[in-house]
Amino acid sequence: MRGATWVISFLAVGVATCVARPAQLAPPRDNGSAKAARVCATDSALSSIDWHLKPSEALAAVDRSLNQLEQLVHRAGASGCDALALPEDTLGLLNWEMGNKALMNEVLPPAVARMLERLGRAAAAHRMYLICSSDVSERDGSYRNTAFFLDRDGKEIGRYHKVHPTVSESDRVRGATFPVFETSDLGGVGMLICYDMVMPEAARSLALAGADIIFLPTMGGAVTAGDEEMNRAAFRTRAVDNFVYLVIAQRGGGSMIISPQGKVLAEGRRAGDIAIAEIDPLGGREGGDAHNVQRDMRARLFRERNPEAYGILTDPNPPVLSKIPATITVEEAVRIFAGTLTTGEERFAKAESLLRAGKSEAAARAFEELRAEFPGTWIDRSAGERLARIRADAKSQNRSR
Repeated sequence: MRGATWVISFLAVGVATCVARPAQLAPPRDNGSAKAARVCATDSALSSIDWHLKPSEALAAVDRSLNQLEQLVHRAGASGCDALALPEDTLGLLNWEMGNKALMNEVLPPAVARMLERLGRAAAAHRMYLICSSDVSERDGSYRNTAFFLDRDGKEIGRYHKVHPTVSESDRVRGATFPVFETSDLGGVGMLICYDMVMPEAARSLALAGADIIFLPTMGGAVTAGDEEMNRAAFRTRAVDNFVYLVIAQRGGGSMIISPQGKVLAEGRRAGDIAIAEIDPLGGREGGDAHNVQRDMRARLFRERNPEAYGILTDPNPPVLSKIPATITVEEAVRIFAGTLTTGEERFAKAESLLRAGKSEAAARAFEELRAEFPGTWIDRSAGERLARIRADAKSQNRSR
């Protein structure tokens, strides 16, 4: 049954199935007691928690979010999932955090504890592994973007701290390792978070440490330029580069499961879909060239490396830095990121309202201010599009007079 795939609609309107063709190169190796596992990924389809809320109100909103997430976990469990990955910022607290940094210690510790307890209990009811994600607050006031791995009893096996926060997330403490958690039925399990996948070294580090499956809670893709086709290709490349299964739970839709040979085994098309694929965690890695084929291509791939030649990969100041422009400062990036998720969204909505009301001059001033205050963001790009439209309309009206 390896390769059977499902997508379960959030609207529960039906189930689509397909079966991937078996590998052509060689039969899978004999894995002894290894069994097929049904792995799943989903976008929770939750709304972000309003940043205007007081801490007590934010925690009440967390409880409401957990009500929905528990239902989602039970849906996945009822479908026979052995492991379910939920997206980055599972609780939807990010916007609230950005508007309430001084109050995060009042909300994050109890919110994360409730998430692990309630979702762990829901997953345990189905004997299902669970991967979820949240920022965590440390006693010293620092915080980290963290993914959690819960066992079939709902207990935490381990956690991973994001190693590659974006420049906008630089107020979070970086992780320093890529842990792999060995299981009896999924093999070696590794986790990455969002921007980690843009760095090829992250997936390779997990693969070299023995990961058979990488779970990726994310809000974004595996590239920082290009279109959706490019992003999809990058995800597939990360999987086949390392001959690992890649289970992507992407907020906003686009969750998917990719085989070690780079095949998309299952994909969620809409928010709330659950992508499901039945896999052999220790198989599906046939590969090679015209002269040598392996049942598990890692047997060659990781022995034919030449680590002595890779020193530049760990050089903190490689020569390229002397020929590329300086980036935005960390302080400015953090300010812009927080503002974009809070006041920026609200001000953009007000500017849009002015435009719809026919108050073009006032809307143009508002969009110009937004571009100046939030450079390089979606607000900057969208405001620029609106300004171009306003100016084009003004020219058209002048010509018609």
